[in-house]
Amino acid sequence: MKQLLLALVVTTASLLTFTSCTKEYITEQYDMVPSKTMIYERSASQWEPDGTARNYIDLPVNELTQYYINQGIVSVAMSVDDEESYFALPMTYEGIAYSFDYVVGSIRIYAQDPIIDAGVTIDPPANAVFKVSLTDADWVE
Repeated sequence: MKQLLLALVVTTASLLTFTSCTKEYITEQYDMVPSKTMIYERSASQWEPDGTARNYIDLPVNELTQYYINQGIVSVAMSVDDEESYFALPMTYEGIAYSFDYVVGSIRIYAQDPIIDAGVTIDPPANAVFKVSLTDADWVE
């Protein structure tokens, strides 16, 4: 009887010891790399010819600083269906090639015939929404 009682005490003590352990989670903290996103709406009448068989539109982006020119990431996407979907630039859509370049404070979006065929004219979209995202980046050498 004493052996049975001793076995019961040892089992209970073991059970309490193992079930009272707490789990400790160690998670590494990562710095968040934030983005800034701006939306611009433009109509077909706002596109201008640049004299080289392409049209362009300028977007004033005050947040586009020298930091983003040197190190950050500049992304542009375009929607022609009331923001149901977006296409990342550069891209070709419905026979028009879209691309962009940027300087401090401004992004220029180009629309042109993708094969630059002589005498071909393009019609920019009636309405376009541009989503500009500026993302911080860590410089790695």
